[in-house]
Amino acid sequence: MIQVNNFGRVIEVIVDDMLFSSVDYAVEGTVPFDNDPLPNESEIKLWNLSPETISLLTRNSIVGINAGYKGDIGLILHGRLSKAVTKPQGVDLITTIYVMDSEDLSKRKVTDVAYAEGTLASYILKDMAAQLGLPIAQFDLNRDYRYEEGYTASGKVTDIITKIAKDCGTSAYVNKGKLYIRNLRRGADDVFALSPQTGLIGSPEPFEDEHFKGYSIKSQLQYRITTASVIDLSSKQFSGRVHVRRGSHHFSRTGNFTTEVEAILP
Repeated sequence: MIQVNNFGRVIEVIVDDMLFSSVDYAVEGTVPFDNDPLPNESEIKLWNLSPETISLLTRNSIVGINAGYKGDIGLILHGRLSKAVTKPQGVDLITTIYVMDSEDLSKRKVTDVAYAEGTLASYILKDMAAQLGLPIAQFDLNRDYRYEEGYTASGKVTDIITKIAKDCGTSAYVNKGKLYIRNLRRGADDVFALSPQTGLIGSPEPFEDEHFKGYSIKSQLQYRITTASVIDLSSKQFSGRVHVRRGSHHFSRTGNFTTEVEAILP
């Protein structure tokens, strides 16, 4: 079980070879994550950068963000800068950078790619993943559905992957620039014990939708928690294992420093 240190917050924003540390810069931002293959856009604000530095924040720059606590930080975002906007606010100059956790995958399309009778979903998924051009971090299907009458793929590649993964009872999503095709409840994920002593904030709120039951959970920022993370939750309302479906990290030098998630029951 993972043990954590929740003292002395640290934020590092890395753009190409430039490092913006919360030791030297006022910084805040939000990093979302979820269980679909469309890229997420994060928003990071930096205060009072020099004109020379601002000029280096160009489209497609590689951006990474590490966050956590002294002696225990980790990666919460890896992607590409989509745009940077600088505006004055009182005596300050605030630069907002927008970061996609992968390229704009909605533009990747195929037209009438035909697969023979009896083709397995795993073959089509790997073929469509190659069309995206993202590395596959995990590939584990609940079942490998067989298309007895064949299959014709046409349209957005992300939509095709989502549909075929669903036929396999499996999720498909992009996280930190990599493609995951897997069950949220199954995998070799580390188990994180979350309680008031390890960072749980407030009371978990139950939710229920068409397919899942679970809890909305808020904690002190924890870089280990992301899509498909396993949480052993201990609270007055509920104690047991849950699996993260989606959420977001919120960070700043002096304000919010939290992770909020929706986590589903096994």
